[in-house]
Amino acid sequence: MVEHGFETLNLNRIHAHHFATNPASGRIMEKIGMKREGVMVQRICKWGVMLDAVHYAILRSEYQERKART
Repeated sequence: MVEHGFETLNLNRIHAHHFATNPASGRIMEKIGMKREGVMVQRICKWGVMLDAVHYAILRSEYQERKART
């Protein structure tokens, strides 16, 4: 998806978030080169419970640097 976003859609930035209660999703985002930008406290209400969202992003320049190293 990241490759498609930068190579085909010509995006400059891709971002995503995951629930703080699911750190495995954050590890996947880091594995594809995204950097943690912060936590949005009580951002989403799920089943009546307010949950924190951890925000990640990657820039086109970061993607290109990572791609050049491989």
